[in-house]
Amino acid sequence: MNKIKRNGSTSRWRKIRLAILRRDNHTCYYCGIPTATTVDHLTPVEQGGDDSFNNLVSACANCNYSKGNRTEEQYIKDRNKKHRSKMKKQNENNNRFFEHDKT
Repeated sequence: MNKIKRNGSTSRWRKIRLAILRRDNHTCYYCGIPTATTVDHLTPVEQGGDDSFNNLVSACANCNYSKGNRTEEQYIKDRNKKHRSKMKKQNENNNRFFEHDKT
């Protein structure tokens, strides 16, 4: 099963992809939106992952493409870092606004 094309060009992969999307109710594993159209490997094939049902999840295109070749743990860790950095910047901007407002 490791030799199948993963771009949906074989009927076998299309069946697997459809089964995963149905199993997950077309809900993105990473962000939870109910419009997932792609299937992602939790552990990428390049990092030793396989095409087993336990290693495949439904994902929206945005999450799937932004995850890239990282494992689930690496992606979530990097995503959380970006989120914390964004929140820190927002808090700094809010503090500047309120400090300016005090004078």
